[in-house]
Amino acid sequence: QACGRRLLKPLTRDYSQKRGLARREVSSSRADGMASMLPDPDQKNQEELEQHFGTSVAQGLTGKRAAEILARDGPNELEKPPKPTLLMLFILQLTGFVIILLLVAAVASITVNATGPNKDDILSYTTGKAIFVIVILNAGI
Repeated sequence: QACGRRLLKPLTRDYSQKRGLARREVSSSRADGMASMLPDPDQKNQEELEQHFGTSVAQGLTGKRAAEILARDGPNELEKPPKPTLLMLFILQLTGFVIILLLVAAVASITVNATGPNKDDILSYTTGKAIFVIVILNAGI
């Protein structure tokens, strides 16, 4: 009896609290068949719960009953989130705080060299270009 109460009580209490309904209203308000799956565990003993759910505490579900539930409700597993694409992973690598600081430093280096006295010297841009290349290679790896 305690086992049935432990498993069903939070389910019915959480559902009825979220919807603002009493437990009895929950069972009468659902049209998809779930209502009959939520008996009030305070009003039923272990045998009644076993009979209601078509199972046995000692033996569990029969193969036929398990197949019926699987066909009706689907597999008992969480939905898996989609895997991120390679482009998304690459972009996520560029969003770290240190990486953003390095990119700002590269832009600052190129800007300072572009406005300085050696703006025509291609080698003066080496530091900014090197930082960009290293950051991009690091994100790609």
